[in-house]
Order: sequence, then structure tokens, then C-alpha cells
Amino acid sequence: MMLTRRTFGLTALGLAVSATLAACSSNYQEGTEAGKMALIVSDAGEAAAEELTEAVKAFTKETKVEVDVKVVSDISQELARGITDNPSVDVVVLNPAQLSSYADSLHAWDKSSAAVKDAQPALLTSATRRERISAAPRDVSTLALYINTSLWQAAGLSESDHPTSWEQLDQVAAALTTGGVVGLSLDASYTRAGAFMIQGGGGLTSADGTQATASSEGSVAGLTEVKNLLSSGSAAWGGDLPAGSAADAFGEGQAAMVVETPSLMKTLADVYPGISYTVMELPAGSGGKGTLQFPTFYGVVEASKYKDDAVRLVEYLTGAERQVTLATAAGTVPASRSAGETWKGQHADQAAFLTGVEYSQAVPSAAGVSDIIANLDNELPGLAAGDPAGILAGTQVNLQAILS
Repeated sequence: MMLTRRTFGLTALGLAVSATLAACSSNYQEGTEAGKMALIVSDAGEAAAEELTEAVKAFTKETKVEVDVKVVSDISQELARGITDNPSVDVVVLNPAQLSSYADSLHAWDKSSAAVKDAQPALLTSATRRERISAAPRDVSTLALYINTSLWQAAGLSESDHPTSWEQLDQVAAALTTGGVVGLSLDASYTRAGAFMIQGGGGLTSADGTQATASSEGSVAGLTEVKNLLSSGSAAWGGDLPAGSAADAFGEGQAAMVVETPSLMKTLADVYPGISYTVMELPAGSGGKGTLQFPTFYGVVEASKYKDDAVRLVEYLTGAERQVTLATAAGTVPASRSAGETWKGQHADQAAFLTGVEYSQAVPSAAGVSDIIANLDNELPGLAAGDPAGILAGTQVNLQAILS
């Protein structure tokens, strides 16, 4: 089974619902039944769908508020026609780019609200647009380091050799590179290599997304670390390996380590069950620890005629117990601190993803940035023979033009 970059790109936009609640209209995909609040989500898997269905069903039973849960193929399209003076959308699951586009049409949350007061600070930063909390953090994925324990032991390495710095990463990647196996693999995209830029003390933008930092000393240091690994032969882009992606290369034993999100765990279980592995935090760089976050949010439409009930629904869904259940089904990490602690107790083998939230940064999502990132991604395959500072200089100029 070939996994594309799309498979391991940004965390799924929202939870799917394969059927509505028994109390809701049986033809919800054709429109919301009169008198019912509309929650829209996009498809992300049967298990996640069932858990969200049960959570909303419990809300209806407790409050008597009927909710029409709608699966849509294009959230942005629904929002474009659904946020009006008489909106057809009341609650929506958003990714950061969609939040940036529609923040002004969404309810602003007070920091003391039950839906956001316990959220991880890094996720509240990502939920903030123009100094207002425009959505409630729902869940998140981060990047961590997967290690093939069989290949690790075969190289004469032990747990004490787990890399916590770039220098140690360089050493173990070299030790693991032999024959048809490369020490480390990652896909040639900012959503993977960008973690190193943050570890260097940079990133494409400041944490709040308002200042371009692509050509900063830290960003150049991070991309230089990736270049050094690639040019030494101790690392390879996933697309340059026979498997075609970093995830598949890890699953097929072509790479001993890989930088990936929690979604790889399900793929390893389903597609590559023979792989033994452990997951740890990404090594710290010259600027400290760093990783990328891929969050999703609940947005309440400001003009909704059911706004009070919509706020109640989001507060209900962001309750700690429900966050744990929903995140477990989706293969993500809960957004709140209390839910995270409970989740970690149940998923100790995935703790690195939760720990990383504290020092994570989001992929920039301002209008026009996606095109700039796409251009950067087009240049990354040639990084081994390229100039990190030169590559990032062009990105800096383009970002400044958008953010200024």
C-alpha cells in the first residue's frame, strides 16, 4: 500500500459522521431540518464518526437540543455559502487556514469560557486571530521521532542512545545507515522539515503568525541541519527511497527512523504489523525543542440563531472526558491540559506527541501563505546540494509581502 504525502499531511480537518442521530433528519445531507442546529464536519474515518455521533446524541439527551450533524466534502465551500445573515451553519470543525478565512464571522470566546480555559496555551495562540480567540481548540497532532527498535538493536544501540540533540541525531543516523537502510527519512515538505527550523529557534513566522522569520538565523540553522543529514547519506527524503514516502519507507524497513504524526501508528498497525518501534520527542536543536502542530477547532457562527445552544454544544464536546474519547477515536491528542493528562495515562506509548504540544508551532495559515509554502516545498528536494539561506531568503521576501 503506497502512502502519499496527503495521507500524512495536516491532521484531519474534522470528525466524520456516517449517520445522524436517531433524533435527527434522515436526509441531513440535503439540508438541515427546520428547528435543528447544524454541525458540519468532514470525513475522517468510521471510528471517529461513531464517537462524535454518540457524543452529540448524549448532548441532545441531556439538553433536549436537537442537532443535525452533516458530513460535507468541502468545509470551505459550505462556509462560503453558509455564513450569512441567516446562516445554514451553526457549528463547524475548522483547520487553521479556514479559521483565518472566516474568523470575523465566528463567535469570540472569553478566556474564562469552559470551552477554552483549560486549552493548551500553544493551541490558544493558534486559535487567536486579531487578538480574539475565534474558535475553541478541539484536538491536535504533532511530529515525533519513530525508531525501528529491531534495526536500532542490530546497530548495537540501546535506549541510552536515544537522541535528544542534533549532534546525537547525526551520530545515530550514521550508525543506522547500512546496506539498503537509511538512518532517517522524512518527506520533503515544510510540514516535516519545518520542525528543524523551529528547533533552530526559527520557523516561517513568529509563533503568532504575524512576523516573517523564514530567513532568521534559527531557520537557516534548522534547514542546514537537514541538509547536512541528507548530504552525508544518513538521511533521505521519503520520495527518493524505493517505498516512495517516508512513512512507507519506515514500514518497509528502508528507514530506521522517521519524523511523523500519530496517524502513522494506525498505518503501522494496519499495514505493517511486523514492525516493532518506539516513539520519542524530536531532538532539540540549537534553539531548543521544537515541533509542528496540526490542530483543529470548533467554530460557532456569530450570526447563528441557535448561538447560545451552539456555545453549549462546543462546551460539552470540549469536556475532558469527551475530548479523550474523541481524540482516541481520531488518533489525535486532546486539546486541553486535563484531558491530555488522562489521555497520556491511557496512551503512554504516544506521550511524545502530547509533550510536544507545549513547544509546538502551527504551520502559518494567513491568506496566500499556502502558495508560498508550496513553492518552498518545490525547492526542498534539491536541498542536499542547495543553499538553505538562499532558499529561505526568497521565502522571507514573499512572506513579508503578505504579512506586512
